[in-house]
Amino acid sequence: MSNQIRTGKVSVVHPPNKVSAEVSRAYLRRWLRERGKEEKLIQKLETILDKTRINSRYILLSPEEVLQTRDFHTTNQQYIKASIELGTEAVRNTLKMNDVAPADVDMFISVSCTGFSIPGVDAYIMNTLGMNASRMILTEHGCAGGAVGLIRAWEYCRAYPDRTVVLLAHEFCSQTFLLNDLSMTNIVSSTLFGDGVAATVISGKLKNSDPLPAMQNCTTQFFPETLNYMGFELENEGLRIILSPEIPAFIKNKIRPTLTGFLEKIQLSPQTLKHFILHPGSIRIVEIIAKQMGLSTKNIDPTLKVLFNKGNMSSVTVLAVMEEIQKNSSPQENDWGLLAAFGPGFVAEMAVFKWTTN
Repeated sequence: MSNQIRTGKVSVVHPPNKVSAEVSRAYLRRWLRERGKEEKLIQKLETILDKTRINSRYILLSPEEVLQTRDFHTTNQQYIKASIELGTEAVRNTLKMNDVAPADVDMFISVSCTGFSIPGVDAYIMNTLGMNASRMILTEHGCAGGAVGLIRAWEYCRAYPDRTVVLLAHEFCSQTFLLNDLSMTNIVSSTLFGDGVAATVISGKLKNSDPLPAMQNCTTQFFPETLNYMGFELENEGLRIILSPEIPAFIKNKIRPTLTGFLEKIQLSPQTLKHFILHPGSIRIVEIIAKQMGLSTKNIDPTLKVLFNKGNMSSVTVLAVMEEIQKNSSPQENDWGLLAAFGPGFVAEMAVFKWTTN
């Protein structure tokens, strides 16, 4: 039997500015007061934001800098610089952790939706680390991007079993905060989303002796007529986030048939699964998925740890949850796991993994 295509150890890095919920609230109050919002409304908004249960997040700029006027050129240049610097660190880390030399990388897949760079960020990192690889740049997948990257890497390695892929997800969601946008979406997003970079290696040749997740099957569920559910609109000031209040109700109605339908097709039951790599769009979304799928507190603990301590990092988040499982859940040989993430379109990206030592 040929080696399983496994996902290696994940490296997650963050910008240096770690902000607590208290600091976020203080700057939110200041921002809203400066724009003439009444204290009663501010208090109401804080009550809503308390429900996010985000304890801390990492952001690229200090809160003071976030509240200064910037144009899109400035924010995008900051995004590019941070993506290259932190992306290089994450890729270098994962190569070392998985005992892979830069020269042995055949494909570099990079994922992001919170900025733009041509040539891509991957080209800068490849120059620095001495890689000569094919390139795949995945954009506009939003929160589902990390899952899309893992699936495309697996498909590539199935087609070329002797090849190795590096996957990088880099998101600086705080750069999409718009100073003059007083919409509820922008306000909630300013305390929900965080910044981070994650990298891993996908290959059938990994030498790690620890059990690693080997993807066994995957699928994408596209939901027509949901284009307005989530995304970004590019404005002169920057990227304005779109998040429909209909998303929780939609997921509540669709998540169980979507996930169980996928599992039934591949003849797996939810009870077979031990690890759940769920994209934490919000605490409400995670709780809906848990209730619909009959998941225990232990099942969703890795997802909630990432959400509460790092926020929603868009495409980076599922990789951060995978890192959390690798570090603290002690996956065993032949454990099964499910990955699920939702993104603009509106789509659900799903995959099942089996932990193996090859």
